[in-house]
Amino acid sequence: MNTLRQHRSPAFWDTMYSAPNINFAPISRAEIGQFQDRVAVSAGQVAVDIGTGLGEWACRMSRLGLTVTGYDYSSVAVEMARRLHHNHGPLDFEVHDFDADAIPTRLQPESVDVVSCRHVLQFLEMPRFIADARRWLRKDGVLHITTAVMEKMPDGRHVGLREAEVRELARGWSECHRYDVDPHGEITAVVLRGPYA
Repeated sequence: MNTLRQHRSPAFWDTMYSAPNINFAPISRAEIGQFQDRVAVSAGQVAVDIGTGLGEWACRMSRLGLTVTGYDYSSVAVEMARRLHHNHGPLDFEVHDFDADAIPTRLQPESVDVVSCRHVLQFLEMPRFIADARRWLRKDGVLHITTAVMEKMPDGRHVGLREAEVRELARGWSECHRYDVDPHGEITAVVLRGPYA
């Protein structure tokens, strides 16, 4: 069981998102460009953003022409995301706990082209979540994971996945491509394709 997830309840995140001047990992133009190129996104695809927070990554995907639903289990975050991005579409936000709640009805088998999980996988029960993502994805769909690599973080304050956990993500997928989001490899992204291999 993921002990980090136990200590970060919806109430924890509600308090975090209610704080003034909240600041999370910024999204650079290079990061979204890498995502667009590596995932080979195209207009009209359906995407979900898991752990969407304030919805900035979901909004960036929407600007690429994807139809996006951002999910977070903090109701405060979802309400803020709706306010911040109400003019952007096609884009929607929902409150959902992927560890405790039933799967949302819109996430039917083979209904999604891209599942994105940016800096949140370590807070989920990973085996269950990855098994669920496999079901949602179309046969050529992509699970895109962005995470800090714990051994490479200089200050020890960041949470993420250990190198061995990152490598383990490739198990059972037809294709696995990994690339560094930053020049030092502290943040890495994994593109998993072909969930029905």
